Amino acid sequence: MSFDRSLARCSFCGRHSSEVRRMVAGPGAAYICDECLQLCNEIISDPTPFSTKALELASRPPVVIAAPQSFDTDRSNLTTSNEPLRSVTLKLEQKQQGMTLILHQLQYYQERFELHYMWIRPPFSSGFAFVPRIIFFLKDNTGTQWTGDRGGILIARPDLASGPNNAVYQGSARFRPLPSPEAHILTIRAADPLGQFESPAPQPWNFEIQLL
Repeated sequence: MSFDRSLARCSFCGRHSSEVRRMVAGPGAAYICDECLQLCNEIISDPTPFSTKALELASRPPVVIAAPQSFDTDRSNLTTSNEPLRSVTLKLEQKQQGMTLILHQLQYYQERFELHYMWIRPPFSSGFAFVPRIIFFLKDNTGTQWTGDRGGILIARPDLASGPNNAVYQGSARFRPLPSPEAHILTIRAADPLGQFESPAPQPWNFEIQLL
């Protein structure tokens, strides 16, 4: 299935190709404009894991773009890759400023690992168009680092809410590559991207996991 590139929109800001100077094409229907590319370069150059620019980018509403479908994909390979090779149950919970972050599972796949969590917080105000995903900064005892959320999802779980004064979201964050065999301790920092707009801004959540 082909894709009309004249309809290209930046996957980061949603602007059309006619609204920007340059548009760089990625796989499928993924694009990034020159301004967002410059912003990403500035974030990469900034050693601060949760810089203002990084949080601003993470807090943007998602850009929904229909990607062309490939019918040549081996369905059996897809099924295999979606099954975790190993799952580790976690029982880590932290509260701060009326919010609770619970890390409940770590899943290992062939080339990646995923962190599954629950986010309990006051409901968003009426008319809020999207739910920002928690962003993560991971580091193990060997010095390997993983920055940001790699393809994670976040869904509302009203069935788990205990009343009208809290909302529950179930999320996952995806990271590559896998930790090395020498990694024994994984330090996790997590932040609410909307926290930058609060006064005072909340401190990131901090966790430590023993890797087996």
